[in-house]
Amino acid sequence: MCQAFAADLDWDNVAAHFDVTGVSAIDNKDVDADSTIHHSTAALPSPTFHATPKTDIAIVAGDSHGRRHLRAAYWSLIPRSSQTIDLRYPTYNARIETAASKPTYAPSAASMRAVIPASGYYEFKGEHPFYFHFPDDAPLFMAGLYSWWRANAHSPWRLTATILTRDAVGALASVHNRMPVLLPDDMLDAWFAPRATDDDTGANPDTLSLPTTENDAIASLLAAANDAGGKLSQRLAFHEVAPLHGDGPQLIEPASNWHQGQSLFD
Repeated sequence: MCQAFAADLDWDNVAAHFDVTGVSAIDNKDVDADSTIHHSTAALPSPTFHATPKTDIAIVAGDSHGRRHLRAAYWSLIPRSSQTIDLRYPTYNARIETAASKPTYAPSAASMRAVIPASGYYEFKGEHPFYFHFPDDAPLFMAGLYSWWRANAHSPWRLTATILTRDAVGALASVHNRMPVLLPDDMLDAWFAPRATDDDTGANPDTLSLPTTENDAIASLLAAANDAGGKLSQRLAFHEVAPLHGDGPQLIEPASNWHQGQSLFD
């Protein structure tokens, strides 16, 4: 799972890396043009070393035309059918193995995929946090899904998102059995590629009763992302850090001896 991460990133650089669309709104056929929101790095969350669920994070979202948009999103996916933003179950993570079949996530897996850029993420072994990152501190691109939600017909639409997770691999599994799905650059085009339109597929957007061929394509894409993420994650380095309080670069500093004078693995 992933319930905290660092995003000490320059959003202009992220926008350039993903070739995001500048002033076009994220397209959603169920959202009126007046309700859509526009890309502006000034409106994005400030860089952080401690992003947590139910706060705004930056995501790169793909629209139905294949364009990419960098936007702030509420970190916990709220399905459009929900009457409340306060769900009885957590949705800040979704298992990639089952995302295409779960009612909460299936519509997003089909057509609303995203990437959550990060500089690293945290996992816990018991009460002890560890920080995972690339040795060269290159950005991590965590696979995610997004959804539009609003409280009622008179409320503004809100962009919400979840981070996809998979089984942890190698030494990473010694800390936690789950981990975010990391996408390599050569998978981004496929990840953001729009699905065929409903007219092309005969899909029912309310029930997501997709043709078998499209269901197979979605399942294949998620499986490929899962596999690529497992391979890429083997490059990660990790170290124990002090308890996560507040924000700032001190949170990612190695602190294996902060508790009772010895490392968790000593």
